[in-house]
Amino acid sequence: MSQPSSANYGGYVPPVHKPESNVYTMMLVVSFLLIVTACVLCHLELQKFGKEFPQWRATVSVPSVGQ
Repeated sequence: MSQPSSANYGGYVPPVHKPESNVYTMMLVVSFLLIVTACVLCHLELQKFGKEFPQWRATVSVPSVGQ
């Protein structure tokens, strides 16, 4: 299907309106910002307590049970 040309409107081109933002757009933006913030805070937490990679491996030895 072809696009309508300006000849169909007699030389008049109707204005194209930008879609308006609604509450769902704002919820999407806020959730994105919160997820990015959580990732940054998690990275800072791992840098603070885990100096080696992978950070979740404990370097403390567990004492063996004597018999």
